[in-house]
Amino acid sequence: MHTTLHLKNSLKTVALLAGVALATMIVMHAQPAQHAPLLLSQASMLLPAVG
Repeated sequence: MHTTLHLKNSLKTVALLAGVALATMIVMHAQPAQHAPLLLSQASMLLPAVG
């Protein structure tokens, strides 16, 4: 039971990180380097909520 819950939380974290990485790449391709730091700072604020 505990292992299953831990696995689900790990998968959520991995999914969020993958989404952030994908969004970062999209933004960097769309407008090089201007909005990427803002996006990364927003992402870093979301991570503690997941963990």
